[in-house]
Amino acid sequence: MNKKTISLQAEELKPGIYNLIIQRLKIKDKEKPNRNDYIQSFALLPDYVLKAHGILGSDMSEGDLGVLLISHQDAFKAIQKWIVHFDSTINNSFPVDPPELRFSWEFDYKPHAEQCWALLNLCQEILEHDQFGWKASIESLSAAELWFSCEFERLEKTFKTTGILGISSRRGKHSDCDAMSKRISEHFDSLGSRRFEEACGFQPNQIPSWDSTEEAIRVHAEKIAQQDFQFRYNYSKYIKIRKQTLRSIRNNPNLQFAALEKNGSLFVGGKGKRGRSQKRSKYKNGFCKEK
Repeated sequence: MNKKTISLQAEELKPGIYNLIIQRLKIKDKEKPNRNDYIQSFALLPDYVLKAHGILGSDMSEGDLGVLLISHQDAFKAIQKWIVHFDSTINNSFPVDPPELRFSWEFDYKPHAEQCWALLNLCQEILEHDQFGWKASIESLSAAELWFSCEFERLEKTFKTTGILGISSRRGKHSDCDAMSKRISEHFDSLGSRRFEEACGFQPNQIPSWDSTEEAIRVHAEKIAQQDFQFRYNYSKYIKIRKQTLRSIRNNPNLQFAALEKNGSLFVGGKGKRGRSQKRSKYKNGFCKEK
């Protein structure tokens, strides 16, 4: 797919429950991109996020900022390769990792890709149930668009956290991963004690993150899970994958939190309790996609 023929158009849509912000690809001579188009375009997600903010990646290629951005670009290319592999082996009960990914630095990003792949499948199931009437409110909404939009939003937040699109602050990888894993568990474990009203019963002040597509997906999934046992089982598998991904990031010394300091220099975590640097990969060091 020619990178130059693809652009991204953000459409702010206002259904009754959440203000989902759907990111739709525009491909030359193609009226509606399909699922495969979104999977193929995933490798370029860092560039799409920057472009949505009026920035070209090529304008940020110098110095420590360039080092940080390139590490994200390389990581998303690696994640996309894994997603393509998962998609090509979807009907294979015992898929084998491709040697070119298994025995390279790109193997560090397999857990990231497993989470992305699980989210894509979750979006498909959510739209099949569609408790909130999203397909009626958003013309031609597809699971791939919902998935891509959520991943876009997550990366945008990461760019703001790391100083690419905002002011960064030093953060601990272990504490961040532990805190997020705890929140995920608390949300899922409390499903049995919570009851969702009908969609029309929600009020804006009841939704902590009104403009969060990721939050909308979570609430939608939880509502379906309370009503459908099979979906709840599948959703529990997605939750398990998310926690496994966080644990993998937490324990992988090759993936460290990296951010720009206020003076523009690059901060990279990775020191143990005694101040010694962790063992690094012989291939290359990466970043923590999940914060």
